[in-house]
Amino acid sequence: MIKRILVTTDGSESAAIGVRYAVALAAKQNASILALYVVDIKLLEGPFLRDLSASLGAAPYVNYQGNIALLLDERGKAALEYASKLCEEKGVLCETTLETGIVPRVIVEKGELADIIILGRGGEHNDFLEGLIGSTTEAVARRASAPVLVTGRDIPGADRFVLAYDGSTHAKQALKAGVAMAEQGARKMCLLAVGDEDAQKVLAEAQEYLQSHEIDLECVCRTGDPGEVITEYARECDAGLIVMGAYGHSKLRELVLGSATSYAVNHAPCPVLLVR
Repeated sequence: MIKRILVTTDGSESAAIGVRYAVALAAKQNASILALYVVDIKLLEGPFLRDLSASLGAAPYVNYQGNIALLLDERGKAALEYASKLCEEKGVLCETTLETGIVPRVIVEKGELADIIILGRGGEHNDFLEGLIGSTTEAVARRASAPVLVTGRDIPGADRFVLAYDGSTHAKQALKAGVAMAEQGARKMCLLAVGDEDAQKVLAEAQEYLQSHEIDLECVCRTGDPGEVITEYARECDAGLIVMGAYGHSKLRELVLGSATSYAVNHAPCPVLLVR
């Protein structure tokens, strides 16, 4: 059950979408919001400017750190004020906090006492990433103890959701989370396994677990690239959410072969909930 939501913001429009989704979800679940803005400590150190000044033989910019800190602080306050006003309009209890540190690390630490972490798909550098998730989102998804929801939508969509299952440890945790969602919210679970014989085996394994749970269930096994199949199936059944394990293989293997998780987060037609 979701009762405390951590939503992060960096002042970008992508982050604002995540904030709006979080507030809508909180209103629906009667939950509270913790809105977080993290001043990136790496921006305050200014190594690039100092190195550039040294190479040119020029004096460092006067009070660089103080001016940048002030600008980031003002941006953070504005972003948190936006979240606070949205919560007030929707009657959602809201707490805001502005921290300084290594961004993913602070988010993960704050998320330890949250039921879910919500991130907008992208951030202040989203234009350069061309819609792909950034390093902060991936780092949080890999390390957070709480489920991480990545969204490009303002509000929750249809109640039916896709549960992508591959038999991994994280997928099993995702399956349990999906069952809780289906039972509590009377939602339809579309259980999907991708592959040939192995996929049939893991699907049967999941079905065996689900026998003792009375939920609205549809089971499907398909072949193809896992990431592409997951996103296409979600689009086909007009799912409001994809639930899956967060990065089931080693990072080295994912760098070589690619990650179904990363593909789904980047290309899904709906929000993606990552469970570890």
